[in-house]
Amino acid sequence: MHSIILAGGYAKRLWPLTLDRPKPLLPLGNKCILDFVISKLMEIDDLEEIIVSTNKRFESHFFKWLEERNYKNISIISEPSTREEEKLGPINAIWEIIKNRPGEYLIIAGDNVFSASLKEMVEFYKKVKSPVIALFEMDNIELVKQYACVSIGEDLSITDFEEKPKIPKTCLVATCIYILPWSSLSKIEYYLKAGNPPDPIGKFIEWLSKNEKIYGFKFKGYWYDIGSYESYIKAQEVINKL
Repeated sequence: MHSIILAGGYAKRLWPLTLDRPKPLLPLGNKCILDFVISKLMEIDDLEEIIVSTNKRFESHFFKWLEERNYKNISIISEPSTREEEKLGPINAIWEIIKNRPGEYLIIAGDNVFSASLKEMVEFYKKVKSPVIALFEMDNIELVKQYACVSIGEDLSITDFEEKPKIPKTCLVATCIYILPWSSLSKIEYYLKAGNPPDPIGKFIEWLSKNEKIYGFKFKGYWYDIGSYESYIKAQEVINKL
């Protein structure tokens, strides 16, 4: 299994913090957000490589970050964009990375902070032998409108997936943490050629859920998608207490 960490955004909602620094490299505790994500990935026994997907504007920051660490089997791949308007979109970026590298991939956004075990999620994936997405139950249904709202059956398979619904059906949201086999990932090419949007990545998962069976893996504990000052401060408070 391989992993792709999505770190190619420009995080305008966090400006000026992220004006000259990529969001995944913002401080978190005594490290940075990306170090936290890497530490969770390192729990997985059979993970062969980790690819950090970024952009030309910030690639030097990531190379410097990597030089200062002792990580192994981590590579950095950059899309050519230098500003928001030039972005390929995460679905395009993923396809450019994997199209000549078939395999199973754990895809994770570089701004996820959570307590759940990715090792357990991988074990669940091996059991169901189908795509798996990490889910989290929100305590405020209004917040669900900012994410992808999900409904699941008794067997934990996805029965409904809607990106940023106006009227959420449940408090269950899809996080940007997916495990996908090549049989599913290879469909990205068809998805893009059909004119579907390259951003957000949840649009591909929504489309995929209508074409094949996808399972949900419920996260317990805490989960923060650091997309605002508020969520960044909350994540800092939680990590600083550990």
